[in-house]
Amino acid sequence: MQVEIIVPVAFFFSIAGTIVMLAYFRTRRIERTSLIAAGKDASLFNEGVKKPTISNALKYGILSIGIGLGLLIGDYLAKSTQLEEAVAYFAPVFILGGISLLVFYLLQNKLNQHNPE
Repeated sequence: MQVEIIVPVAFFFSIAGTIVMLAYFRTRRIERTSLIAAGKDASLFNEGVKKPTISNALKYGILSIGIGLGLLIGDYLAKSTQLEEAVAYFAPVFILGGISLLVFYLLQNKLNQHNPE
């Protein structure tokens, strides 16, 4: 793509995203204010919110390690083989990223079996 196309598209999406976010937060504020004015508890909105758990840190840590290893292997493949550079980088990153998510899934299942809540 050319810069003449990317800049207006990015500008449009940034303006549209800003408008959508402002409308969302304004509506949320109005809903909560009217709930409080009616004497009801606003904790209703906190029911769907999950607290971050240690498993999220484990998942993103394992994924980051997999992506890092994929980039190292991709650099090695790009320099030592006849593969195209894009293939040499993207293939190991996606393969090792997927393997790392599978490792997380297996570890999480094992942890859940030992510590049922």
